[in-house]
Amino acid sequence: MVVKGKMNCELYQSAFSGEVVFSVRTASGESYEGVAPKHYAEPAGGLTSEPTAGQVSVKVLKNGGGTARVIVPDGEAIEVPGDSVK
Repeated sequence: MVVKGKMNCELYQSAFSGEVVFSVRTASGESYEGVAPKHYAEPAGGLTSEPTAGQVSVKVLKNGGGTARVIVPDGEAIEVPGDSVK
């Protein structure tokens, strides 16, 4: 069962006005960056090239045992710390 959720991340303005760039630490400690439509992000306005704390909408495949497996808006499935997903 897939559940909709929000993932804590850092947000940046994309080169395109209708998109944002999100950055998150994966469960393995690596950095993952992706692109999402603005309506998937909070806050979506007032972003710059400097990181801003925010959230991006995800599909939660699994959340338990300290990690969560989510599908991010660009379609990739990644594992992140479980406490970063609501």
